[in-house]
Amino acid sequence: MAKPTTRATFKDYCLRRLGHPVIQINVDDDQVEDRIDDALQFFEDYHFDGCEQMYLKHQITQADIDRRWIYCPDPVIFVTGIIPFDQSSSSVNMFDLRYQLRLHDLYDFTSVSYVSYEITMQHIRTLNLLFSGTPLFRFNRKQNRIFLDIDWSRDLQVGQYVVVECYRAMRPDTVTLTGTLTGTTTSNTITGTGTIFDQEVIENDIITLSSGQEVQIRTINSPTSITIASSLTTNITANTATKAGVTDVWNDKFLKNYATAKIKYQWGTNLSKFAGIQMPGGVTLDGPRIMQEAQIELDKLEEEMYTISSMPSEIFVG
Repeated sequence: MAKPTTRATFKDYCLRRLGHPVIQINVDDDQVEDRIDDALQFFEDYHFDGCEQMYLKHQITQADIDRRWIYCPDPVIFVTGIIPFDQSSSSVNMFDLRYQLRLHDLYDFTSVSYVSYEITMQHIRTLNLLFSGTPLFRFNRKQNRIFLDIDWSRDLQVGQYVVVECYRAMRPDTVTLTGTLTGTTTSNTITGTGTIFDQEVIENDIITLSSGQEVQIRTINSPTSITIASSLTTNITANTATKAGVTDVWNDKFLKNYATAKIKYQWGTNLSKFAGIQMPGGVTLDGPRIMQEAQIELDKLEEEMYTISSMPSEIFVG
């Protein structure tokens, strides 16, 4: 029990730290759940262990060009960059300058210095940055949309890929996907009924079907269709699916301390209405003092987080 791995054991841990069951904690169960959610949200938004860096590829469709934005899955909380999609990032052919440099100057690394090659490549990158630049974008996690400030009719074509550098939240709860899934062993495509795949999972996530099969998502084709990495072992019909959370998050030291302090503050808030009332046996309720102690703990934890455990700097400076 000292190492919580689920929401239930995490909640029990926080209440025990406050004195339960020796002391009655005057907080409703729904209030405890709300304070845990608040702590998780703060942890995901500001703590470096609350998210992970990743790269998402998106194949441009005609619908993207017409509406001039691309969809970003809900688990993504920050977008820090769009990898350039000009011709310099495509595959190298024999007429490319880099190919010619490698062919004539770097045919043998044992006898030719690569210093001049590296300097030349830096010069080429500087020219690309000067003339092509990096794609400007705007992103708001509440909209789940990435707006690219480009000429959509000129700079992108249907079928091209855009690579998004981003951070996703490390959510510890197991998520049950909406709707049901249907698929066969002869196809790597799974279709859904009433599903919204692109709001609940990301490419390469592993989901568990109600039939017991685990499948890895290769591509999210649409909100109702996904392509999996390998074929199903048995046909599925109207299966439900879940995505396991990152259970180690529940044992994070900062999250345990912060959630406990949030519940303690709620406890003090509940008792503040009865401040100074003397109970049988001579015990006097002192809700404001509990609130004050909890606020001091919260302030200390938040200051520690901002100075030591904050998000990577590129999230804030771009």
